[in-house]
Amino acid sequence: MINLRLKTDFEIESKLIELQTGLQLSTKAAVMRLAIGTSLKDKKDPRMIDGKLAKYDIKTKDGSDYMRYTIMPSDEILYRVMFEQHLGFQISNDEFFPELVYAHISRGVNKIYSDYRLYRKKEKVFRNLFFDEGGENNAVSR
Repeated sequence: MINLRLKTDFEIESKLIELQTGLQLSTKAAVMRLAIGTSLKDKKDPRMIDGKLAKYDIKTKDGSDYMRYTIMPSDEILYRVMFEQHLGFQISNDEFFPELVYAHISRGVNKIYSDYRLYRKKEKVFRNLFFDEGGENNAVSR
């Protein structure tokens, strides 16, 4: 059976709301997609916490529910390929959603939120997200 929903925890949900408002994005799903991209910059498995592989358990989540299609409208295959390339191996359906999707959202939201609290201006947050410290676009400067 394919899992169709992801549930956040209260802390991540609160940060999603604050980031959506502060960065003037249309939806929390837009913040989630930015968070996934931000998380993918870190080469480590986002599920690794204190040296242990954390498993996603919807029963322990006390935030909001999101449908799979809301987070990755028509780009699910692209996200899966990016996750597999990031990890260096193929992943199962259960690993992909909700486990890895949530882990990337969580790690990315925490990074973006940290930048948001530091800079307090959306322009500086976006500049930090999309450009390296030298001011060059990350996609171009390899």
